[in-house]
Amino acid sequence: MTTSAQPPDVMQPERSRPQPSPAVEASTHWLSKLPSDQALIGLLILLSLVAYGNTLFNSFVYDDEQQILQNPYVKSWHYLPQIFGSTVWSFIGAAGLTNYYRPLMTFAYLILWQMFGDIPFGFHLFNMTVNAAVDIMVFSAGRRLFNDRRVAWLAAALFAVHPIHTEVVNWIAALPELQVTFFVLLAFWLYTQLNTGAVKIYFGTVACFALAMLSKEPALMFAPLAIVYEHFVRPGNDTTQIKSKIVRYVPIFVIAAGYLLLRIALFGHLAPVLQRPKVTWPQAIYSAFALVGGYVKYLFWPAPLSAFHVFHPSLSLAELPVILGICVFALAAVTILYLHKRAPAAAFCIFWMGITIAPMLNARWMATNVFTERYLYLPSVGFCWLIAWAGITLWDRLPNSATALRRAMATACVAVVSVSLAAVIHRNTIWRDDLTLYTRTLQTNPDAAIIRSNLGALYYDSMQVDRAIAEWQVALAQKPDNIVTMNALGIGYTHVGRYADAEELFQQALAAKPLWGDSHFNHALLLQKIGRMPQALQEFKAGVTLAPLNGAAHRWYGEALLETSQLDEAVVQLQQAVKLESTLESMHDLVNAYARQGRYEETEPVLRRIIAKFPIDTSAHLQLGQTLENTGKLEQAKIEYQTVLAADPANLDAQAGVERLKR
Repeated sequence: MTTSAQPPDVMQPERSRPQPSPAVEASTHWLSKLPSDQALIGLLILLSLVAYGNTLFNSFVYDDEQQILQNPYVKSWHYLPQIFGSTVWSFIGAAGLTNYYRPLMTFAYLILWQMFGDIPFGFHLFNMTVNAAVDIMVFSAGRRLFNDRRVAWLAAALFAVHPIHTEVVNWIAALPELQVTFFVLLAFWLYTQLNTGAVKIYFGTVACFALAMLSKEPALMFAPLAIVYEHFVRPGNDTTQIKSKIVRYVPIFVIAAGYLLLRIALFGHLAPVLQRPKVTWPQAIYSAFALVGGYVKYLFWPAPLSAFHVFHPSLSLAELPVILGICVFALAAVTILYLHKRAPAAAFCIFWMGITIAPMLNARWMATNVFTERYLYLPSVGFCWLIAWAGITLWDRLPNSATALRRAMATACVAVVSVSLAAVIHRNTIWRDDLTLYTRTLQTNPDAAIIRSNLGALYYDSMQVDRAIAEWQVALAQKPDNIVTMNALGIGYTHVGRYADAEELFQQALAAKPLWGDSHFNHALLLQKIGRMPQALQEFKAGVTLAPLNGAAHRWYGEALLETSQLDEAVVQLQQAVKLESTLESMHDLVNAYARQGRYEETEPVLRRIIAKFPIDTSAHLQLGQTLENTGKLEQAKIEYQTVLAADPANLDAQAGVERLKR
């Protein structure tokens, strides 16, 4: 007797798919005129590239800087265990506790960093490529679902130009949306083919589902999608035994259970953080209905688009957004019941929209953004399928004599695609840099305190301190419990000498979130500036303990230790700073610490590293010359002194060095 690793039903020959409806048969002549699948996919790729080609030269924006530029995980293969064994924000330290486990995002950033470094072009190219792959999967999976290339291609074309997707493609940090959508669609496409009996299809479905869950948590919703498809949509479901249906999707639930157990093992809980405890359960339920209405509105009319939509919890069932959301929910339920026998694939599209947006409707779980455009990327697949099906169905049911009406429908479709394409291309320009993004976002959502706080940071970095403080003051008035703004305003007040006000803000931030390292070391910088060095050293130590991968924190602590002549500990902190960030400042600080200890042999490689990275740094050449002279490498020292004099002939230290070597 032989055994098989596959359930018996999976290995059966594929049952015949149902024949197209009479309406589809009536339009077979039109269907036969469509290009080949390869040509249709080529057109989709072209449409996607035209829509998002101007994103390639955009900058890093918003969270990109912290998730990529300030994230040590993406810069070394050494952190692979942390990438797959901790939350997405764990790199910031003790304050990085979150519900988000998305290792494939950080792993993709790691690979892209090895290829492109800190050049945003490569990251934008990757986002654009994955988005084009998603377009192809919308077509491929839609064709399997409807058995109609027209519906599938029209849906994919609508998906390619829908303006609601601009945030996902433009914002590098929104990569999880692209990844989860691609893998869920690929898993669904494979799942529809389980009857073909190929073992690789069976395991491919499970593998894609696992990759989807490692991309983003809503991938879990593929499990109920599989159940509904199996029992109500799959061709021949009414004649298939219940046991055979269950056998197909049991492995999916096994993998889902394994994923949930993994989260518990890694973090102690499925969701260790209650993001919005002040939102009560009744308010969360009311708000969920309001969010449903808002999301449906944006699917049909994506305006105004904004990087940040301010959330206000709904307080009662009597609020208009809640009532509208209830009506939308009821209409969707009634429509599913009406279509589930007449057009099960269309009913499935409505279910797809609802089940994939459901995890984002609980405001108590959501972090900074509750309502946001990127959450519609996966649900909009079902929307585009549904709209395309409705359009093609109406087209097929028109009499042959309705030429004018068909021409009007085709014209309207072309117009919608053209207008949407233009809107996407224009929206891409708003994401080109932080200043443009923040100012335009505040035009549509002036109460977006977090965006205003980020704008203040942008002004501060460009030495517009007064403008920065003004923005931070408004932002803190809008959201008084925002510790990020407290910390930022404390930095601003420190800069302009308002030390008492700065210390009060730092103390408030520390009381609100004592595990956040930023407030500790910014408070330490204030204490250092006003001469309270013992307290400053304590705060620096707390900061690096809470945020051990923050290179700047180690550098500041090392500088403070140098100032107090604690050289051994200063070297330890500065070595860690160089390991984490390798900035010019941290490397020079380490050189100074080594020099004060007379450790010239260790000084030389650091100086050569500085020169390799910053060849025009004359101070590094001068220090290297002095180091080489101290270690007896006189000819090499002379070359370094001469290099300094070539750039700065009046440099007295280099002149003196050359004279010493001549003697």
